[in-house]
Amino acid sequence: MTYSRQLLGGDIRNILVIRMNRIGDMICTIPLLKTLKREFPAAKLSVLAEAANAEVIQHEPYIDRVLVYSRNNGKRGNKLLNIRSILQGTDYDIAIGVKGGFSSFLALTSLMSGARCRLGYVSKKWRPMNLLYNLPVKPIDFWTYHQVEACMHLLRAIGIEEGTKDISMHIPDRFTDEAVAFLSSKGLMPGERLAVFNISSTRENAKWNCDNFIRLGKTLIEAFRCRCIVTGIASDKDMALKICRHIGANAFYFQTKSIMSFAGISSLGNVLVTGEGGAGHVGAAAGCQVISLFADADPVVWRPYGEGHISLKAVDGNVKSITVERVISAMASIDNR
Repeated sequence: MTYSRQLLGGDIRNILVIRMNRIGDMICTIPLLKTLKREFPAAKLSVLAEAANAEVIQHEPYIDRVLVYSRNNGKRGNKLLNIRSILQGTDYDIAIGVKGGFSSFLALTSLMSGARCRLGYVSKKWRPMNLLYNLPVKPIDFWTYHQVEACMHLLRAIGIEEGTKDISMHIPDRFTDEAVAFLSSKGLMPGERLAVFNISSTRENAKWNCDNFIRLGKTLIEAFRCRCIVTGIASDKDMALKICRHIGANAFYFQTKSIMSFAGISSLGNVLVTGEGGAGHVGAAAGCQVISLFADADPVVWRPYGEGHISLKAVDGNVKSITVERVISAMASIDNR
């Protein structure tokens, strides 16, 4: 063990990790979670998540409980009261508020957990809520660290210097079976030079346009002998079908009904082309090489984690300014490895 028993003050039986926000945030927490289970194999590991990101870890075999907070339910809409009720019933030894920076909400939540050891990033400026962590972590220059590394840095407060870099997620068989059946219905095989396009995004400036995907698909089919799987949520179905129709016979629409549905199809592809956000992180965690198109997010912090992925940044904060030629060049560099 690399941690100090004296530092933690006794046996560790229950650990709580608090990670709210979105899909990418939770995926960037996977190495921290795996490291905790490696260091404390006998402890029960619980994660407090939101409805938006809980699915990422609900199937992980090393996590004992996933506690899900929904913003629309609970005691008269009071977030802290709702979370307090969720956390009741377990005596936590460690609570870790995970975020790349200080959060008063995480500090309060760690206190409400009742954990005897509470750790998280404190604010650069003194704030009363800094005192809620009895294992405070001094802030780092977050804009120079990938989010995974910023999260892992928290564990130094309990003496863990080296963490795992494994960001892979467990995808239940039913989702990969669904994806395999889809490919089979189109006369395709897993790994048969498959390029997966994710066309969905919650922000307009991070959404590549239809014509770009069509041009890219045609080029990948002609120059790289690829087949194209166009994925998207239900509201993007019309756009997806239009892209497939204009690319031609070697493009197929796969509707992603859930995070795991998207992970399943991504795990069978050779490369994923997507805008910034959760889809790129899911693709990386599913084992696919990712070409991410960044609008205004910082790739240094939020690029898909791991080797072999490529991030292309828009010069004007709008992903539509990233040319098809830049993506094709990125594809060529992956193909030549």
